[in-house]
Order: sequence, then structure tokens, then C-alpha cells
Amino acid sequence: MVHAAGAGHPGGSLSAIDLLHSVMVGWGRFQMEASTRDWLVLAKGHATPALYTTLAELGYIAEDELLTYRQFGSRLQGHPDRKRLPAVQVTTGHLGHGLSIASGIALGEKMARSEVNIYAILGDGDLHEGQTWEAVMSSSHYDLDNLVALLDLNQLTQHGPVEKVMSVDPLKDKWQAFGWATREINGHDYEEILTGLRWTSSQDRPCALLCHTVKGKGVSFMEGDPLWHSTHLSEETLNQALQELGES
Repeated sequence: MVHAAGAGHPGGSLSAIDLLHSVMVGWGRFQMEASTRDWLVLAKGHATPALYTTLAELGYIAEDELLTYRQFGSRLQGHPDRKRLPAVQVTTGHLGHGLSIASGIALGEKMARSEVNIYAILGDGDLHEGQTWEAVMSSSHYDLDNLVALLDLNQLTQHGPVEKVMSVDPLKDKWQAFGWATREINGHDYEEILTGLRWTSSQDRPCALLCHTVKGKGVSFMEGDPLWHSTHLSEETLNQALQELGES
């Protein structure tokens, strides 16, 4: 998709894809035939290649349409747009807004006494925004036990390592201090992710899964390199990436 578009965010999409797949395909109620559907808020909205491919696996998008990503007039914008693509539940893009939206939805669903769960996937950059921490505080205040935040902690931003740009440690202690049930997991281990999600269903407060991930996971020349946050893939790099991922 990124190769066809000539632009995109491959690194952060590869760090988030296992989380999205686990939540939407392996755990939550996101199937087209589901009578009750959970909510997914992709706070790190630039990781749309991961979201769109997951929606395609669920049947909301034909695989052929994936190659229209970021093209003029396409439903598959660089950031998710619910007006263009109804399968997208929440329009996101600017970092820091996602958890606030998820918190508001969770409060509304709780007031309606529904059994719907809300899952928000945040990136490291979201944790540099004050609005995120306001949402963390308010979610605990309103006892939003239907809200789960999955933190895609690949330790890199577009501008370099998180600890050099703006350190957020001790992260687990901070979320716990705000009243969240918090657990650390490997964000690329499906069993560990599903175990973590199962754990959240037994908690009586908002939950945060601190998911340790690798930017560009699975592609040797992308892993841990901030230059692959936002860029294109040449024919050569595309072929190498596909070969390493076992797709060619």
C-alpha cells in the first residue's frame, strides 16, 4: 500500500498491526455480522495501513481497494476518515485526541448501560500530549471499566528516541497513579496480547496494556529506525520487505 501510494507510515503500522489484529479479529466484536459492535479508536491515526488491512480481513474492504490508499478521491485516506469510509468508527489524526474521544464514547456507553467495550490504540507520540493525560485522569474519575487503552510503545517518534525527545518514564507507575489497572505485555505475541485482553475483562476500572513493540517489526532495515516513520518504499526495498515477511 505504501509503495503504491509513494508515501505513508510503514514503521508505526508494523508495530501496531499485531495489536489491531488481536483486538479486532481475535478478541472484540468487530465482525460484519455482529449484532453488537465494540468501538476501535486508532489514536495513532497515521497507522492506517494496519487498520485498513485489518478491515479488509474482516470483509469491510475488498483487497483490491487497498491499493487506492492515499490516492485522490480514495476512501482510504492517510488518516482514518469515517465520512469517507463508514467502517471507520472514529476520525483521528492529530496525536493526543484519540483517548479523549474514546473516553467520551465509553462514558456515553456506560450511561446507556450497554455492554459495549471501547479500545483505543495509542502511540508514543500520544503520550507527549497534555490532552491524553487529561483523558487518563477523567476516565479514572468516571470509573470507565469499559475502556481499554493499548499503548504501542515502539520507543520511537518521527524525531528520534522517546527518551531523548520527551521521556515518559516511569510509565506504568504513572498510569497506576491515575487509577488505571495496568499490565505490561509483548505487543507482538498474540497469546500474550489475548491474555492481556482477557485480563482487562475482569477489572473494575479502565485498563492500560503497555505493549512493548518494535517499529518496523519484521523488516530488518526498518526495525528501530525512525527514518521509516513516514516515507515511501522503492521497488527494491518493497521486494526485500515482502521477502522478509514471507510474502514473496
